[in-house]
Amino acid sequence: MGHQSSDSDVSHVLWLAFGRRVSAHPIPVEAGTSDRGLAYALGGPGVPPRVVLRRYTPRQQTQAYREFLVMSALHERRFPVPNVYYFGWSYQTRSVLLLLDYIDGRGFEGQPHAFFARVGDDFARLLAELHQMHWPRLPDLPVTPFFYALREITLMVRRLETPQLQDILDWLLIHRERMYEIPHTLVHGNYMLHNVLADRTEIVAVHGWETAVIADPRFDVGYTSAQLGAYDLELSKQFVAIYSEVAGTPPDLAYWEVFSALRLLSRVAQTLSTLPTLQRQRFLAQVGPAWNGLLLFVESRTDLKLL
Repeated sequence: MGHQSSDSDVSHVLWLAFGRRVSAHPIPVEAGTSDRGLAYALGGPGVPPRVVLRRYTPRQQTQAYREFLVMSALHERRFPVPNVYYFGWSYQTRSVLLLLDYIDGRGFEGQPHAFFARVGDDFARLLAELHQMHWPRLPDLPVTPFFYALREITLMVRRLETPQLQDILDWLLIHRERMYEIPHTLVHGNYMLHNVLADRTEIVAVHGWETAVIADPRFDVGYTSAQLGAYDLELSKQFVAIYSEVAGTPPDLAYWEVFSALRLLSRVAQTLSTLPTLQRQRFLAQVGPAWNGLLLFVESRTDLKLL
């Protein structure tokens, strides 16, 4: 297996996954397919034609376990996720390994309007179907109560001392008394156009399960709506309308949308606070449109004036 000399783990992982020697040849990885590993074409009967071997550092082992756990459970339910063939530890490279299907499809490619026009219906419908799944027993994931998440974002915003973020936080705290949680379910945690692959108008793979938790489904709906709203308010409106047709209109969704927008804005501000001046200016030039888009999104959901 000379083709595997560049990755000594592959032959061992394939043996453990399929119980025999399997020939493997490295192939290019499509954009959006994997940001952690290499792809291989396999030869022989009874094995998938192509696989991706992902690597996680020891610090990322919790994320790797969540990916393994969630994708294994969802694949059994015919949800569009890659099939997982192996999850384990590499003694030689000191990394956690995840072997899964290589799925063909087109990704986001930096074109939110064009991509959403093509896959928006399926994108929203799949999230609704995920949230409506009946689980005799939910996957063994951490539970995230809303008020714990609100406390975390409150501490971050107060530490950052950014006036616009403080105004949004004050609005959330004023209106929190009327908040209540609906039954928890499996939540993706980062459901966005960047994390799906599509074949024409159909989504064939949902990636990015590293932050999956058990929580109020509005964590996902508000987050996805805010992400889309940062590009265009109409995209958010279309997403929520399609989701609601399948799962019903989420109660008090505007609150969760504002909360999610604040989370996104706080991450940007946190990154900015750690950069030297020159890098900060470059970063600001890149994220400026998204920052302003999120502030406009919050204005559309509240009585705040942020710009």
